[in-house]
Amino acid sequence: MENDKNQPSQLAIGNDNMESDVSDGEFSGFGSDAAGSDIEIDDYSSVSTVHTADLSDFDDDLSDGESNGSDDDANAQQARWQVNDRSDVGKSPFGGPQPGPTIILGPEDNELDFFNLFFPRFLLELIVAQTNLYARQKNAQRPDPNWREVSMREMLAWLGMRVYMSILQLPQTAMYWSTDSLFGNLNIRRVMKRDRFDKISQYFHLADRRRNPQQGQPGHDKLHLVRPVLQAVQDACLRNYNPNQNVSVDEAMVKFRGRLSFRQYLPAKPTKYGIKVWMRADPTNGYTNEFQVYTGREGNNREVGLATRVVLDLTRRIWGHFHIVNTDNYFTSPELAHQLLRHDTYLRGTVRNNRKGYPSQLLHKRDVRDQGQFKTATKGHLTACVWMDKKPIYTLSTAENPANLVTAVQRKSRRGEVRQVPAPSIIPEYNSNMNGVDVADQLRTEYSTYRTSKKWWRYLFWFLFDLAVTNGFILMRESTNHQRRTKNNRAKVRTMVEFRMNLAKLLISDFTDNETAALATVQAGHFSSKGEKRGRCRQCSKDKRRRDVIWMCRQCNIHLCVDCFQPYHRDLAKNK
Repeated sequence: MENDKNQPSQLAIGNDNMESDVSDGEFSGFGSDAAGSDIEIDDYSSVSTVHTADLSDFDDDLSDGESNGSDDDANAQQARWQVNDRSDVGKSPFGGPQPGPTIILGPEDNELDFFNLFFPRFLLELIVAQTNLYARQKNAQRPDPNWREVSMREMLAWLGMRVYMSILQLPQTAMYWSTDSLFGNLNIRRVMKRDRFDKISQYFHLADRRRNPQQGQPGHDKLHLVRPVLQAVQDACLRNYNPNQNVSVDEAMVKFRGRLSFRQYLPAKPTKYGIKVWMRADPTNGYTNEFQVYTGREGNNREVGLATRVVLDLTRRIWGHFHIVNTDNYFTSPELAHQLLRHDTYLRGTVRNNRKGYPSQLLHKRDVRDQGQFKTATKGHLTACVWMDKKPIYTLSTAENPANLVTAVQRKSRRGEVRQVPAPSIIPEYNSNMNGVDVADQLRTEYSTYRTSKKWWRYLFWFLFDLAVTNGFILMRESTNHQRRTKNNRAKVRTMVEFRMNLAKLLISDFTDNETAALATVQAGHFSSKGEKRGRCRQCSKDKRRRDVIWMCRQCNIHLCVDCFQPYHRDLAKNK
């Protein structure tokens, strides 16, 4: 992941008076700004490396926690550090709750149940109510004869169609209803007419904007239009999973090119324009534990200590258990290390060598000329280090014991030869535990649900929706009641595409709004066939009876008893 987060390059575009739903730019959805990069050196290339953006010296552009200071102050600070001291500094063991899911669902629960852990039913009811309210407000100004109120069942099907479209992506939404035999999709047409799908999209809403005070007034919320969903998903992420000892704190970008007061411009990033989201994620699986949307400066005042404040905000709920917070050089500073240590939390990360309080005069690149050389300086629990790879890498940690600091990393030559290069233990530990947000971004953006829109808050909504899907997938993958085995009794890995496919089917279920397409489907010839696993008979469930059967209708994608097959389809055709 690129970590060149030089504070002056992060500009808030626009001004507070220009916040609008209207865009005058190009839209391309949202995605991650994370992109991995290996280090190239003259004789060897990296097999396991830190990020290249962490390898440079920062001599100007002071940002959070950076200071040149006076020579007298700097010398006084340097005198307290001990160079290459290997004294034993004991570290406390991890004392947090058992890592993993806090809720264990039964074997009968499916993908929709895991999704609802993060996107509960009351949110769906809220979306239905706010969509209908917004439509009534607009129709009072200008009547729309083609609008009718949306129901809960219809909204579920609409969301299911959006999940379906994230898997089978076409350049234009209208192409899903194409009459072209090659590109048209019979199932989409069966579920809902194109005009109805577009109408729901037109009036789709999450909150009543009239309840938000005007900008500049007390109580104004820049995120009011997504606040209910944002808060509910945030609470669910915190509630449903206990993090492992190592956590990652980094930033993600929701790509957006329209007008917005807190849109960010980061020229060194793959995603240059968008909404910045600070995130804390678990490096073992990519689970997002907590996040915070950055809404820019308040007025024209630059926030001092932004990086430190963000890390403290995102880790406050895990203080006191000796978690290890892994950060890149944008966040890491001696001040942050001290703040976390006061709350029984360790810090590990790469650091800019001009950070205030960092022993840069003791750790200079002239001290490490050959690859594998490193020099340390310790002060209490703080261990600062400069290590030479291709370029000098500066690190700071309170998690490492100086007595056990020496280890090695692999480096691969251009001829394919692998050798061991001496390194401080912070290097492999950092590489293993800094990628939590990167993994979360990869899972979330693999099948993005967004579609192009002029409204910024919709991009943020689909970010939250995909986040709920991703965390639900991780919980199902780790659930002891949902482990799968092959015929040879080997573990069968659950994939994101399978999770989304089943979620789309469960959200849509047997909903049909297009009468003509539904009748054609029923009359086209459905046949009973043997499924891969047993499921509840849909017809028996209508009669409040539970019967698990292996037979199903492939066309409807539901389980049906042999005796219930004909009555179910007869009722379906009769209702239409």
